[in-house]
Amino acid sequence: MSVQRLIFFVLSALFFGSSMMWINAEFNPKWVKYQKEYYAEQAEKTELLYAAATSVKEKELLGKRLAAFRKPTYEIKQILLKGDFSWSKRQNGSKVDRCTTCHIDEEKLKASHPNTKEFPVDIYGCTVCHGGIGRALGEEMAHEGMFYHKRQMEQRLVNAEPMFEFWSELATLTPEEADPNNRIEMGDFRKYSITGDKAIFVGSQKCIKCHKGLTSPHVERWQRIKFKTFERVKEAPDYIAGNEEYRKSCLKCHTTGYDEATGKYSEEGVTCEACHGPGEVFSYFMDIGKAPEGQKLAKVGTFGTPYNICGPCHHSRGHVMRLKFFQERGASDEWFFPQHTTPYKAGVTEKGGASSKSLPKIY
Repeated sequence: MSVQRLIFFVLSALFFGSSMMWINAEFNPKWVKYQKEYYAEQAEKTELLYAAATSVKEKELLGKRLAAFRKPTYEIKQILLKGDFSWSKRQNGSKVDRCTTCHIDEEKLKASHPNTKEFPVDIYGCTVCHGGIGRALGEEMAHEGMFYHKRQMEQRLVNAEPMFEFWSELATLTPEEADPNNRIEMGDFRKYSITGDKAIFVGSQKCIKCHKGLTSPHVERWQRIKFKTFERVKEAPDYIAGNEEYRKSCLKCHTTGYDEATGKYSEEGVTCEACHGPGEVFSYFMDIGKAPEGQKLAKVGTFGTPYNICGPCHHSRGHVMRLKFFQERGASDEWFFPQHTTPYKAGVTEKGGASSKSLPKIY
């Protein structure tokens, strides 16, 4: 055999081999293996349930489910993330999360993420916390730069920037956050820590321990006024007479860290974390001697920052549910004005007159 023919033969064999590998990868990708294993496992479980079923209706439903598991459709499963586009423009986001193509067992995913059950994966996907390349289907490429465990995610917090980047990503994937007209709960993404867990409320006493000396005028005024709002709410006749649903509308604004799902809250009154957000991350920075980093996070949502959290409570219809209760009883408008707002009522001036009162001292 001549040298030319040998080279031709070797190159042809290499081309044929690489072509077969490409065809195999294209028509029998690795992710299909994971789906086959999952559907086979589900079929086995369903067979046992079918055998144990007693009613005709139950057997019929399980029979349909079993048939679907025995002849499944193997397909790419993905979440289309909104990104910088919007549904109004009939455009999907520039990002795609295909993690569930391989990680197809939702029950196992939930079991391995017990503290993130409230995290809206259908909006944010997996890579927003774990990193990696969500669009990729090959295991090696998909896992590139990935944070596998909670500890690895937390180790990113050497300063405040990773937290801001995380919140910014959530805001980008939720266009409503950027538009005040569409926003329901302003800055609501702040309730998540960098791991996707719900951020922990540490309690005002942890804050006051240091800030009683650092920012005493602000702390004193807030303790005197806002910390005590729930004490007044509990004495209000409509709160006492109201049912559970009525009281929930009060708890949302007059407690700190209120959770609608459980009806529980961190503290009574509008304490530090009601405005500054859950203190888990920024108090961590302050505890390790990086107070400026913690301060950056604590100021998000307060005056002069883009993520304003005042709106959900401080809006013109915040007490509309109370109006009917007092109107039916022929009450005056006194119910509407908390004690600390009395000096700002029409007809009450700083000087003179029997009805005048001194304006509160503003620090």
